[in-house]
Amino acid sequence: MTKVSIIVPIYKVEPYIEHCARSVLSQTWPDTEFIFVDDGSPDRSREILEQLIDREFSQLKSRITVIAKPVNQGLPQARLTGLKAATGDYIMHVDSDDWVDPDMAEKLVREAERTGADVVYHYVAKENGNGKVHIAKDKQYRTPLDFAKAIMRREAHGYLVCKFMRRSLYTPDLFYPTISMHEDIILGVQILSRARKAVLLKDAPYHYRRTNAASFTRQSREVRHRASARSFLQMFQYYEGHWPSELEWLRNPTLDYCMANFLHYDKESIPAIRDAFMELPKTLKRLALTAAIPCRRGQRDAQRVEE
Repeated sequence: MTKVSIIVPIYKVEPYIEHCARSVLSQTWPDTEFIFVDDGSPDRSREILEQLIDREFSQLKSRITVIAKPVNQGLPQARLTGLKAATGDYIMHVDSDDWVDPDMAEKLVREAERTGADVVYHYVAKENGNGKVHIAKDKQYRTPLDFAKAIMRREAHGYLVCKFMRRSLYTPDLFYPTISMHEDIILGVQILSRARKAVLLKDAPYHYRRTNAASFTRQSREVRHRASARSFLQMFQYYEGHWPSELEWLRNPTLDYCMANFLHYDKESIPAIRDAFMELPKTLKRLALTAAIPCRRGQRDAQRVEE
């Protein structure tokens, strides 16, 4: 039987963890392990989780792992901690302020088994509160690489939580980000580039909570774009000079993404990519700079980079 590992990082989600954990622990697929990673959360999140397990899910304790990290290292590293503990054939990621349908894992396994896919991706229900829901959809792409390229062009969703992927694709040589912004895109496109087959499940079993004011995605535009630029720059620096053959296509789009996410807000990083940026084709450079100029100050910075 196909085994599923569900990884749930936990940090400052005291109001939401019980709802999330109950939905995860109620999965109908019998061969599922549950890995919760307390990323040094300063609140009662882990206490609430453990009380819920003792009260309602004690029969699942042999399949539940709760890992307590003494220091907060951010979402990407918490997921990596969970991955190291996982033993399933497929990985399912759930953010601890969201929730999932009870048959989500079962639907994904059956689709993976039916199609032989390395990756099954699906729609996401964005919950706005007051019963308002927006369904974020993607289309079926011819190959996993086509899907990855569409994500980098901002034509497809990069959420890791809507991608059910073989654990064997999460190899140690991949770049695992340390910054919690667009880290799911960075990990997802690397894995998609290595996958043989990806299929779309036209269903929305994942519920993304948009009302969590503490979420990093609620930070200011400047903070989010600076963090995104640094995250992509980390990947560029990690691979530069030895890009794996299956990831060579990602080099220029990575630089483009840095610029398009307002790298000019973070002047210290500009020299680090100056030479590589100058190697880009003129058309791509122009597109990147145009996307990256939010104001006249940004325009002056862009001119200095191009010079």
